[in-house]
Parts: sequence; structure tokens; C-alpha cells
Amino acid sequence: MQITGIGINAHPDRIDGEVERLEDELKDFQEIGYDYVEIPVDAVDVIYCGELDRHRMDDLKAILGRFALKYTVHAPRVLNLRDVKEIELQKKLFKSCIFFSSEIGANIFVYHYGQKTKEKQIEEILYQSMLEMADFAVNYGVQICMENIEIDTVSNVIKFIKRVAKNNVGMTFDFGHAYLASKYFSFDFLGSVEMAGPYVKHIHVTDNFGRYEETRLISYEQYKLKRYPDLLLLGRGDLHLPPGWGKVPLDAAFNLLNDYRGIFMLEYDYRRHKSYSREIIETAKQYIK
Repeated sequence: MQITGIGINAHPDRIDGEVERLEDELKDFQEIGYDYVEIPVDAVDVIYCGELDRHRMDDLKAILGRFALKYTVHAPRVLNLRDVKEIELQKKLFKSCIFFSSEIGANIFVYHYGQKTKEKQIEEILYQSMLEMADFAVNYGVQICMENIEIDTVSNVIKFIKRVAKNNVGMTFDFGHAYLASKYFSFDFLGSVEMAGPYVKHIHVTDNFGRYEETRLISYEQYKLKRYPDLLLLGRGDLHLPPGWGKVPLDAAFNLLNDYRGIFMLEYDYRRHKSYSREIIETAKQYIK
């Protein structure tokens, strides 16, 4: 792997529209020694009904510009190109997210692939919409990176990216999600890393114990109602642990991504592990070595 910098994610639940909280976190991240921060669109309240609010956008850019940090962008959780009932609004929102990325100098935009349906019409709308989004994003120099999440197989994400066949539509490989999915859907985790290799443009490094929480498949909203301490005590679900704190075989996985060139983006729960933040970034540096 050729790592261009170490990053950490902000999180919409922590920021919740209060950019003062984001500013405090950015101060911490810069002091700790991070190079990049991944900004979730739904953390900063700059898009209203699919349209970018210029006043709030300018205020946000002023805050981001105070730091010697670089940025990537994560899509809002409601962004869904399978939402056929509101597909025009969804596409409008997607384009605003691309413009948002360009405005803050981010050339990586992470979008959840989600879960493949059995409805051919829905999957075709997703495909045609992604072609349109790719053509739009290329004008802004933005790389769309479709992220695997634990509710589907890695192979389905790869197949979709291969079908789209656009240079600026690649993959965000999330190691934690892939490990959980491999346990539930019974595929080889390391094999999925190797298979994804040619398409990976961005990575999310996080850890867990590979114990699937089936509520995640039933309802995301129900899943979010589960208390994190209870999930942690049982080692269940997408715990967003720092690398090395769970059971994901990260060393072996990284060795399979020799051709990856990009950011080493950590995606752990910063608030819960704040007192270990310097130890965690040093661990990341050791993984990179």
C-alpha cells in the first residue's frame, strides 16, 4: 500500500448540525497528527431539500479553512439511489453532495452501495442513476467510492462497479463491514479483499468481533436503538472499534492490497476512545509500515 495520509472520520451523531462541535474535533484531530478528516454531509446541515445553502456552506468552508487538514466526504445516510419514489430528489441531493465535496477540496465521495434487491427495475434505476452521477462528478474532479456495508456481500458491490465501468466510480473497502458480512453470508473475508483490490480507491479501517447483529438486516432504525454498551459487552455488530481492538485480521488484509494508493482512513468511535487517540494513531502508523 502507498499511503498518502492518515485520516479519521467525523460522525453525524456527534456533530448533529452544531459546527462548533466539528470545529472542536478538528482542533483535536490536527493536534493528534491526522492528515485527513472525513466529513459527513448529514453532520453539517448545509443541504436543504436537495439544494446547497450558500450561507451555511460559506460558514462551513471558513471553519474548515482554519486547519491544515485535507478532507474527504461521506454521503448522508438518507442518500439512496434505490429510492424510486423520490429518485429525482435523490439525484438532486447526490449532485449537491458532489458539489459540496468540490467546494471543500475533497476528491473522494463515499456512497453506501446498500443491499441489492430482487427487483430488476430498482436495480436498473440505480445503475442508470449512477451513470448520470459519474458523468456529473467527473466535471468536479470527484471520485465516487461505493462502500460495502454489512447487509450485503462484497462481490455484489464489485459486480456493480464493474458494470458501471466508469473510471471515477470505484470502491471504498470497509474492513469491518466486510468481516461481519463474511461471517453472516458465508464468504471468505481475505478472498473478498483480494477480489476487491483492483477497484479499491479508498479504505475504512475499523474493527469488530465478527458477531453479526441480525437486527441490522431487519431495520436500521431498530438497530440504532440498541444500546452501544450492550452490543459491546456481547461483541455484536458494527462496533467501530480502533484497529487491533477486535478480531478482524487486518495485517493479512492489508498485505493483499499492495496496489492501493490512497488514504488510511480510520473509522472508529472517537468520543468513546478519545483518551487512547495518540496510541491509536501510532498503531495506524505501525500498520502502514
